[in-house]
Amino acid sequence: MRAPARALACTLFALAATPAWADWQFLDSWADPIQNFETRAAMITNAEGYQLHLYRNPVGRVYALITLPEGSPDLVLTGPVATLTPEGFASKEIEAQDERGRVVEYAISTGRALRDRLWHGEGQAPAFGTFHDLLEAPSLSVTLNLDGGAAATTTWNMDSAAKPIAQALGISMRGIPAGEEWEEAASQAMLAAMTACQFPKLDVTCVQRVSTCSPQISDARDIDAFDRCVAAKD
Repeated sequence: MRAPARALACTLFALAATPAWADWQFLDSWADPIQNFETRAAMITNAEGYQLHLYRNPVGRVYALITLPEGSPDLVLTGPVATLTPEGFASKEIEAQDERGRVVEYAISTGRALRDRLWHGEGQAPAFGTFHDLLEAPSLSVTLNLDGGAAATTTWNMDSAAKPIAQALGISMRGIPAGEEWEEAASQAMLAAMTACQFPKLDVTCVQRVSTCSPQISDARDIDAFDRCVAAKD
């Protein structure tokens, strides 16, 4: 019975981790279009159609991927390609190159998308730098250098970014818990609740209660509140 309980708990946890539509979304499975690795991502599409994805690569580095809307001019491929500005903080000049640098990891431009490394990803969330500033800023703007010498500027709102970024990158943001330790604790809480529904026989009402209480983990990210909800009697 334990294996089915674990599978059901994981399914409920995955479903609970999919939030309702908002400006920012959490993607539990997404493929980096440049190197095609699978990862989690936080993403937003603004009113002008520009997409922004924030995610880790397989060794944990944090990247930003900016994708242009259909019908817009192409980005330049090399050289100074963009300027990234978290509102209220210093700007970062982004340079793209065809080949990877031995010391500096340059950005990559495909003409339709731009990927740049924001943080090495080691340890806790950074205490300074562009990625730190992005997490603190109310909005993020980028000026993109286009073929033919023109430029385009667009902005994303960061108001609803905290939970998707915490989920995708595993870092605590604005008081929202995240990381491997928190995810393991949340999974164990869900597993324990689902296992209890299996004995002495499958209790469908119990399973429904666990499902109803699961937003306490996925939305509120409060394991204690989930436990109290599951234990509450109608």
